Amino acid sequence: MSKYSNLVEEIDKQEEVKEQKANLDNELQLLKQAICNMHDSIQKVEKARKDGTDMVKALNAAKDSMSTAVSAFCRAVTRAESTVLKVEMTDECQNAIKSAREELIKAETILLASHRRLQLQEFRNQNEEIMSFIKSCQGVFLSPKVFWWWAGISYVTSLYSLWCLLQMSLQWLKY
Repeated sequence: MSKYSNLVEEIDKQEEVKEQKANLDNELQLLKQAICNMHDSIQKVEKARKDGTDMVKALNAAKDSMSTAVSAFCRAVTRAESTVLKVEMTDECQNAIKSAREELIKAETILLASHRRLQLQEFRNQNEEIMSFIKSCQGVFLSPKVFWWWAGISYVTSLYSLWCLLQMSLQWLKY
């Protein structure tokens, strides 16, 4: 039986070697792929560095041209300040401006009238809602100012009544 067990062990070892070889092949493929990816990344970084250098040069050129543009704009404004403009208003232009102004005033008047109507309608609706609420409830509705005024009078009156009762009871006890 030892001959068979040796054979089985040898077959198992060969199977393990095959598995390890397959694993090594897979790892080798992954390593090759990683190396390719690393080379691609290095090339991209080098290209990005070169593009960055080009962008810095372009930005410096743009900065210089902006300085030139600002100077040109300042010179143009300085020249424009000394320019004399002569404007003529014809009767046709004045009439167009007047008619446009009158149309605007009419439109604003209509808008304000419409707004006023809507506001009045809202006030009426709110008044009706409040009146229906008041009619549906029982009791008296007082403003806070009136309530506290009445509460104060009631308190003072009750204190006076208690004082009077106390005086009467003291008078009764004396006799």
